[in-house]
Amino acid sequence: MVTVKEVAKHAGVSLATVSRVINGAENVSPAIREKVQSAIKELGYFPNHAARSLVRRQAGSIAVLLRNLHSPFFTDLIRGFEQGMQQTQRNIFFCSLGRDQPFRDQYIQFLTGGVSDAIILYGSLFSDQPIIEHLQSINFPFLLIENNFQSLTVNQFLVNNQEGAQNAVNYLVSKGHTRIAHFMGDPNKKVNLDRFTGYTQAMQNNGLLIRDDYLCNIFSDSQIAYQTAQEIMRRPAETRPTALFCCSDRIAANAIMGIMDLGFRVPQDISVIGFDNQRLPDERYNGPRITGIRQPLCQMGLDSIKTITDILDGKLQQPITRIYDTTLMEYDTVCPPPSL
Repeated sequence: MVTVKEVAKHAGVSLATVSRVINGAENVSPAIREKVQSAIKELGYFPNHAARSLVRRQAGSIAVLLRNLHSPFFTDLIRGFEQGMQQTQRNIFFCSLGRDQPFRDQYIQFLTGGVSDAIILYGSLFSDQPIIEHLQSINFPFLLIENNFQSLTVNQFLVNNQEGAQNAVNYLVSKGHTRIAHFMGDPNKKVNLDRFTGYTQAMQNNGLLIRDDYLCNIFSDSQIAYQTAQEIMRRPAETRPTALFCCSDRIAANAIMGIMDLGFRVPQDISVIGFDNQRLPDERYNGPRITGIRQPLCQMGLDSIKTITDILDGKLQQPITRIYDTTLMEYDTVCPPPSL
């Protein structure tokens, strides 16, 4: 995505000059104006005309950008957004952002062109930093949920993923497990890195060995967990893990299906714990309800709408960072290891 900074650099002028040209100010020489307009055309930059009238904008709507609206994971989050809409009288519309970079860039350009007053972006990738920088450069109100660009000063709601992962491992240890494997998700998402860090910290705090053959990166395809779990269960009983901590319930569900299809039992032969407390982890899943870590997604959705509304109304000073704690939910996929 082309930003105002890139236009200014390409034209060899200041950001203020680019802003004056975009806003049609008269105190710009014809030569400079032509140079900036040429840079805009050559780079394919789309000026955000709505930003010129930010304080008097009347759209009355907030855009919520999710990776995939069809995922059951977002049910509670969307419920919170809808409650926020009712309480604030703001209109909300939802967009599936997908993974295609040009498509996401086009979406952002459209939404910041007067269609919405603000953007709430859930679970963005590290590669989305140009989008965030663009929103900052045009002074467009936005709030991130579950991503933390440490190099940028932004409004953000975060889950304490490290502590949640530590609680998951500590729970397994309290049941007598010492050989605990970890299925990690896409490392381009900070939440997965945080959960991996929490796993390693808890293992170290409990004096347990972190074995490289117990660490498996599932990346973004949760179905890989099915085969990987089967590979682990084919190992001799004395060397395979007795428990598995998965960074999401979708990964946990696929792992459990792989284990059960191989003829093993969960949790009698191996305990599995997930992260999300997702009621419907997969439409094909028919295993026991997954013990895991619950995120307060409904509350985060409600709070985000109320917070971004207060920002638009000038009632809150920015930047805002809020961290939410998690809760361990005990269900049917964890018990003491088979050796006990």
